[in-house]
Amino acid sequence: MSDNKPTFHHLNNSQSQRILWLLEELDIEYNLILHTRNPPTHPTAPFQSPPALVAVSPHGTAPLLITGPKDGNRTIPESLAIATYLIRTFDTDDKFGLKDGDWVRDEVITSMACTNLQRATGFIMMLDFGLIRTGEGPMGGVLDGPELRKQLGSLERELVGGPEGGFFMGERPGRADVILEFPMTMVRHRGYLDLGVEFPRLDEWLQRCYDRPAYRRALEKGNGYDMSVFPKVPR
Repeated sequence: MSDNKPTFHHLNNSQSQRILWLLEELDIEYNLILHTRNPPTHPTAPFQSPPALVAVSPHGTAPLLITGPKDGNRTIPESLAIATYLIRTFDTDDKFGLKDGDWVRDEVITSMACTNLQRATGFIMMLDFGLIRTGEGPMGGVLDGPELRKQLGSLERELVGGPEGGFFMGERPGRADVILEFPMTMVRHRGYLDLGVEFPRLDEWLQRCYDRPAYRRALEKGNGYDMSVFPKVPR
């Protein structure tokens, strides 16, 4: 594998932490390049990607993976694309089940994470930043909590009704679990609701992710993962 070792560009306090976790779960060799967000005092781009990351690719965002030479040193942005490439390329034992496992279930839950749940957490974060605000009328507050609870309820039903083992894909994390980690960490770190009280099974699942040896190694290798550091405008 060493002749096809990928290079991973990681940004602190960002969704690229879940890909760093995946790399550790795969137990493969990779090059790691750490980037640190601009400080909050930056005059034009506080908290944004630093120039060093922008210089790597026109995308200017993390996660960013550059494949090994066997795959043409190709630049891949976006968490889901990177996760799928890594699993299809390096998961030779099919531990993530994208070959012979229940890939339909994996695809459904991954899609829920990348669409409805990501949209719900994204709306609340925009409220935090003051970029949008809740309005008057019967639908005025729908973005601030109700939609998030709806999506978390759907996910908890999937978790309870899924295969035994504690993860969405069974006894070990699948691609869906990896992709779900970031929006669920957003909910916990930013205190959008009390997971332990309202969605205890999801709270237990998230803690199981955090307790994985590979997850702990990823935290040690990264350069910080705290989604509460971003400002919150009083509503």
